[in-house]
Amino acid sequence: MMKKLKGLLMRVGIRTRNSLDALAENVSGMGTIEVVLIVAVLVALALIFKTFITRYANTIFTTIDEKTNEALRDW
Repeated sequence: MMKKLKGLLMRVGIRTRNSLDALAENVSGMGTIEVVLIVAVLVALALIFKTFITRYANTIFTTIDEKTNEALRDW
């Protein structure tokens, strides 16, 4: 009886190990999918707020240009 129980436990252990190995392989592919989804969301947000981002960037660069011109005039 002990041999049968030991054999059963070995088979269950092997099946469990195989299942865990398969799960580990599947999990590694999810990282790529997550990154692709995050990039897609960021691109969608950039397209939605394109005019706001453009205006904000232009304001920043205009301010930098004005401050630089003031600093160079004083120098």
